[in-house]
Amino acid sequence: MKKFLPLMVVVALAAISCKSTKETATANSNSATENVVLAELQMLATINRTACYGQCPMYKATFFDNGEVEYIGRRFVENIGTYKALISSEEVLKIKEKVKEYDYFSLDTLYPTPIADFPSCITEVNLNGVYKKVIDRRSPPDNLKYFEKFLDSMLENRAWEKVSDNTNYYKKTQ
Repeated sequence: MKKFLPLMVVVALAAISCKSTKETATANSNSATENVVLAELQMLATINRTACYGQCPMYKATFFDNGEVEYIGRRFVENIGTYKALISSEEVLKIKEKVKEYDYFSLDTLYPTPIADFPSCITEVNLNGVYKKVIDRRSPPDNLKYFEKFLDSMLENRAWEKVSDNTNYYKKTQ
């Protein structure tokens, strides 16, 4: 038994080192893949229209900088569920231009109202590593109104492809 003890130690060390090398290689491989996917799906802008006590349209659209658009319709909209479409690279550039033209990053983060029945329009922008979220409850400045209308217009006349019946904004659908 004493003869085999050194051999068993060597075999055990070899097995452990192979396993940790394999785990490290797998971990590095997975993180590289995640970085590629994240780079492809970088959020550029979102528009989220929320509920009111009436029949206010409820939806959220996310524009990615690779041209993908994810639309989730909840209530009082034509398309209920999760849909995807593509916009052109020129339209992606136009979103970036409108962010600058409407001076989005200078806006307040909240335009409140004490009235509970009012729907909100929540927009978000992530441009060149700078992120901002603006909640419009009532009486926003003109540049925010124009930006919201612009994002809404980007949803019109699209070839929407239904992905699922999911209407949960917070559940990742990709």
